[in-house]
Amino acid sequence: DFAQSELGYLGFFTNALGLVSTEKYSYTDLANATNIYTGGISTGTASHPDIKDRNNFVFKFEVKLKVLEKNLDKALELMEQMLLSSDFTDTKRLGELVAQIKARLQANLSSSGHLVAAMRSMSSFSRYALYQDELKGIAFYRSICRIEKELSESPKNVSDKLAAIARKLFARNRMLISFTGNNEAYGNAKPSLEKVIAGFNKMSAVGNQAEVHFNTAKEAFIDASQIQYVAKTGDFICEGYEYTGALRLLRIILSYDYLWINIRVKGGAYGCMSGFKYSGESFFVSYRDPHLKRTFDVFAGIPDYVRGFQADEREMTKYIIGTISGKDVPRTPKMQGAISTTAWFCGITEEMAQKERDEILSATEKDIQKLAPLIEAVLSNDAICVVGSEPAIEKEKELFDTVLPLISC
Repeated sequence: DFAQSELGYLGFFTNALGLVSTEKYSYTDLANATNIYTGGISTGTASHPDIKDRNNFVFKFEVKLKVLEKNLDKALELMEQMLLSSDFTDTKRLGELVAQIKARLQANLSSSGHLVAAMRSMSSFSRYALYQDELKGIAFYRSICRIEKELSESPKNVSDKLAAIARKLFARNRMLISFTGNNEAYGNAKPSLEKVIAGFNKMSAVGNQAEVHFNTAKEAFIDASQIQYVAKTGDFICEGYEYTGALRLLRIILSYDYLWINIRVKGGAYGCMSGFKYSGESFFVSYRDPHLKRTFDVFAGIPDYVRGFQADEREMTKYIIGTISGKDVPRTPKMQGAISTTAWFCGITEEMAQKERDEILSATEKDIQKLAPLIEAVLSNDAICVVGSEPAIEKEKELFDTVLPLISC
């Protein structure tokens, strides 16, 4: 229920929490204690689209800690300090953090242009991607620039907004706890967890899911580099198709064959990627690409490649092994807990995971060929985004509705 206009401040809050002083600890002492007593306390936001009901979008603020059983009480005390008594009145410290975040974003937006372009492109139709952009991408960078200006002009406003976010977020009626450990560890931890919960306010008014305004579908962002990151995205669920494990196999096939040959080998780009989410969002993107329009033409040829895909049994077996090796991997307790939590929010069951596994293992040449209409549906969307050089973008400016500088402040 955070308005879209509040998301930039939520992103700043997420980055600042744990890096400001609290009631009992200076921010340096808090960092030292966290390193001594825990395996890390991290904060972040997570967007979880419900697989069965796309309108039921779950957006959560997450606090994660990893700790040995003997140090649990101390770890929970440190977490409680962060959540309930962080001091946002030290505007000098906030200014330092804004500067750090801004510098980090400037570097990341340029070096990870493929991820930025893909997410920005999907944010023209996907609430999940829009939130990612508002909290980590181009929209967040613009918000940080505005917050930096506000800190110099009205620092108390910034402090008050951050404190209000903490009061709104950290209440018992908004809380869910995911515990990863054995039964004995949970039994020992339960009293400590209940003690922490008691320190939170019982209620925080919860409003309806906020309305959002999606970004422009055809965008280009000018960077100082001489290469491009070219993204084309779409949504197959909205077009009436269902997710299948064969899509994971197709991603591997494209990465080693069609996209690799046409974009990396022939086109000279450093890399190329594709992805298909359970919830329907899909992308094709190039990495450090000397081309622009040519790459979109390569993407447009994917359905014909898929429709005419051929592979003998040995090749299919190699593709299947390459795909399943990325799905069934040994997991640490931390990984298992994170995967289980995400699955719980998204409504992914063990049966669904097994169905995907079976579809991968039994996939045939014909199963891949049947995906051609689905890929055509993805590409029928007008959503594109390019992060790249001014000459290349200027040459193809008729492709875009807006052309803006990537770094504007």
